[in-house]
Amino acid sequence: MLAEFHQCTPLIPARQSYFARYCKKHTNGTWGVVDVSLESLFPYPQVRFRRRPSGCVIQEVGNRGSEVTWIEHVEVDSRSLHALFRPIVSSGFAFSAKRWIATINRHCQWLTTSMARIAPTTDGVLIPQEGRESLLKLAEKMTKNFFNNINSCSENVWSGLPQNFATQDVRLRYGNILKVPGKPSGNIVIFTTSTQIPVPMEVLFDFLRHERTRNRSSPNKIEILYLQESYTDETGSYIVYASMDIMAMSKILNGGNPKFVSILPSGFSIMPDKAPGQGDGAVGSILTLAFQSVDRLSNKEYMPSSTLKIIDAILSTTIASIKDAMLFGIR
Repeated sequence: MLAEFHQCTPLIPARQSYFARYCKKHTNGTWGVVDVSLESLFPYPQVRFRRRPSGCVIQEVGNRGSEVTWIEHVEVDSRSLHALFRPIVSSGFAFSAKRWIATINRHCQWLTTSMARIAPTTDGVLIPQEGRESLLKLAEKMTKNFFNNINSCSENVWSGLPQNFATQDVRLRYGNILKVPGKPSGNIVIFTTSTQIPVPMEVLFDFLRHERTRNRSSPNKIEILYLQESYTDETGSYIVYASMDIMAMSKILNGGNPKFVSILPSGFSIMPDKAPGQGDGAVGSILTLAFQSVDRLSNKEYMPSSTLKIIDAILSTTIASIKDAMLFGIR
């Protein structure tokens, strides 16, 4: 098997590995799944990551479900890490076994929600079963799009802003060309940066996910219909959102096919700035911001300075607004 392991930022290099997977079911209702690297059979010019025997043990627990024990054992070259992420990556926390368990839990929660017979919204409005399934699939599509767009996988080719701009460590790239019937096509520009904020993850997460406080971090005070998915666990927090056309949302809530809905997700990823118990002082947050926009003035060969200035302004203004709210209590 060939796989890439990555985080929700282009500032952490992806980990690519060839590995073999062996699965076996034991007589006592226990499954074992073990992975081991095969770089000796598929040599790379530079091997920066090896997956030593890793995997999980799955034990049936009556009718209540399963108990999963996960083990991660890797060998990695961490010398080229960005300073902001070095503590959580070099400690093993960023790609830890806890992250696998958290992903499994999220998937199980998604399945439970999708199969629920009755699921009222916070306003007490009942959404039909077909509409709920379509909405969940659209949210899943949006979130996958967001994660695929801003990681450091081999398909994503990132560049940076010139040094004379205010925001540091910005990464940007082109996405696919957006084609909407009746409108001129345009290039999708994806841009992201990360910054450290000395507040706990849960405080920053609650601020950014709530509509009554999130608009404080936006310089444009206009009303827009958004679809948003947010979740948190001990390894990180995510808020992913995208503007929605009212007619498109109406079709989704009535069971429409989410495959035909164009969506450009933006959002936030929050990670602890160090592993729990690592070093002195409280655990703060590393906030990654990522946005998508349609630009009809640039292409893959040329991006005008006006576009670069807009990118810099959006990121710097948003970061300043969030830091003001977090550090000085401007809510």
